[in-house]
Amino acid sequence: MDHRRPRHETRTPLIRAFQIENMNSKQRVDAVIRGEVPDRVPVCLHNFLPAVEEAGMRLEDYLTDPAYAAKAHLQAIEKYGHDCALIDLDTTMLAEAMGARRDATPGAPGHIAGPAIRDISEIGRLRVVDPQKDGRIPVLLEAVRIMAREAGDTISIRANADQCAFSLAGLLRGMEDFLMDLTDEESGESVHALLEVCYRSHLAVHRALHEAGAHFTSLGDSSSGPDVVSPSMFARFARPYQERLVRDLSADGIFTVIHVCGNTSSIAEQFAEYPWCGFELDYKTDAVHAKIAAGAGHVLFGNIDPSGVIGRGTVARVRSTVEELIKIWKPGGRFILNTGCAIPPGTPQENIAALVACAHEFGNY
Repeated sequence: MDHRRPRHETRTPLIRAFQIENMNSKQRVDAVIRGEVPDRVPVCLHNFLPAVEEAGMRLEDYLTDPAYAAKAHLQAIEKYGHDCALIDLDTTMLAEAMGARRDATPGAPGHIAGPAIRDISEIGRLRVVDPQKDGRIPVLLEAVRIMAREAGDTISIRANADQCAFSLAGLLRGMEDFLMDLTDEESGESVHALLEVCYRSHLAVHRALHEAGAHFTSLGDSSSGPDVVSPSMFARFARPYQERLVRDLSADGIFTVIHVCGNTSSIAEQFAEYPWCGFELDYKTDAVHAKIAAGAGHVLFGNIDPSGVIGRGTVARVRSTVEELIKIWKPGGRFILNTGCAIPPGTPQENIAALVACAHEFGNY
């Protein structure tokens, strides 16, 4: 296996491939995020793990070298023909840049092994990140620049800015301690001070990604949903920072997509009250309810089960599941087909191809 640093040349066949239909891929996604109806349902793949495998790379190279990261996604686009490349590193990028201790098993995404602060009183030690210098954020920025140079006129580039304020605070403080802080009324002011520095760091990454060439951005607020905290706790500590982010980015002309892990059916009505943005919903969320609530005035991304259906299902199961979701979420537009979370390594290539093919077969408007 050749681990030499990949070179990048302009791929003219890639450009031709996405001008065959009425819209090219970028135009198709642009139409959706403007609230218009495209020629067909676009496809965005959260596929960095299988993309790395299929490119014959080590995950460690992808996570630390922008040339590898860009190459993995560009090769996957050429192979599967999806409309939108979702590029991210892992869910530790921003917390690591702010001082948390990251660890990783070779061949696996990183995890936070130690918090940046041991007590809520230590918030003063935290500083807002400089995306151009801190941690591995510059790796992601340069990967976006490479992709924008090579294919930015024909494919849509969605860059993930990692964890939003609530989940980032949990990583920096330690999730168990952070959740205890939320229930301590005496810690309320300190909790919001922690969320504020997390918010400002997170916002800076979105802006830097857009400047680097991302057409739109996204975020995970993985631990803010009902699988971890109550809807009322979500409304008090997570929602204000998510809505503020949408407004601040919108003022800069940046569309963003919010992902909250788990079953978000019980907070879908809260999502419906957000300003114009996208929601990438987990497969556990009821698709019909989501379309009626959040999907009535926002773009829905998802929400195919990445492991049970795409990772371990048959092609027939992939096709039937995707066809059913398209029937529910396609009407009126405001829908980009994707899995509800990251596609796992070892996923059969024919299953990924079947997901994309279903958009062509069942997704025409």
